[in-house]
Amino acid sequence: VYQRQRQLDPRISAKRPLTFFCYGVGILEGGELPDTHLGRLLQFKAWGLPVSDRVTLCDSPQAVLDFYRNVEKDRPTLGFDIDGVVIKVNSLALQEQLGFVARAPRWAVAFKFPAQEQMTFVRDVEFQVGRTGAITPVARLEPVQVAGVLVSNATLHNADEIERLGLRIGDKVVIRRAADVIPQVVNVVLSERPEETRPIVFPTHCPVCGSDVERVEGEAVTRCTGGLICGAQRKESRKHFVSRRAMDVDGMGDKIIDQLVEREYVHTPADLFRLTAGKLTGLDRMGPKSAQNVVNALEKAKATTFARFLYALGIREVGEATAAGLAAYFGTLEALQAATIGEWQYVPDVGIVVGGDVG
Repeated sequence: VYQRQRQLDPRISAKRPLTFFCYGVGILEGGELPDTHLGRLLQFKAWGLPVSDRVTLCDSPQAVLDFYRNVEKDRPTLGFDIDGVVIKVNSLALQEQLGFVARAPRWAVAFKFPAQEQMTFVRDVEFQVGRTGAITPVARLEPVQVAGVLVSNATLHNADEIERLGLRIGDKVVIRRAADVIPQVVNVVLSERPEETRPIVFPTHCPVCGSDVERVEGEAVTRCTGGLICGAQRKESRKHFVSRRAMDVDGMGDKIIDQLVEREYVHTPADLFRLTAGKLTGLDRMGPKSAQNVVNALEKAKATTFARFLYALGIREVGEATAAGLAAYFGTLEALQAATIGEWQYVPDVGIVVGGDVG
């Protein structure tokens, strides 16, 4: 939902000096490393590798807070972009004991700086439909630079958020990039509200397929009821299916999925695996070699794990962690399909509600 001016010429990129800081190690052969994180960084430095001179060992929460404030104060003069500091457990033995949750380590936490803010105007509000039918209002903004990025769009999340903000089209607003990444509207500058503002009207029908929309009691999200009749839901669900953390089909980008759905080549995930190089070659910007590479990537994706496959299906309430839990508990797709509602209460971190979505 924001625009970045990207440089795509590899010749220009090759002329740019690339530098990095070492923060960890993958595999070491023929030697040993210290058993603390700081010790390893000092070893890297002794070997002549670049290590940040800001790395500090703190012995108390107050020392961590002081370090954070010092880095925040020096942020404008660091010479590179930074959105916070990372606090890590120093002992590698304790790191291993703490382990991970999903992809995030329990032994490290990011301590972010306050997001930078700017003011601009809301020129319009459009409504996008996601893979589960969720209808998300998106503010179209007068473009403004925020933390080095030209921002022209910002998500408004749902109808409740619009009501909380008291937002109208034409309003002057304060925006920021949450975690220096995602643009969001912070508040309306009511003291400078123009006279010609108009209310934001949430659609009663899907802006893509025209189906009725509904909001289930207790949920903040309004959804299109069209299911896979809705072209937007078909596109977004197929994009999720082939994404890196799901089936990881290399070379099948968003624009390819859009064309496959628009030309009605793909209606279900299974249709993806029936595609031929000949059919793919007919798509825009898809030559024979690229088409064959996509077919090969689809064939390779068939060897995925049960957990990835479950996540790829895009079932509501089933994220990566839940998919991994289901795969570990049931073991096979057949066992999962045969499960009764009563069995779901025994699946760790799942329960009957999620079981209803899966079933």
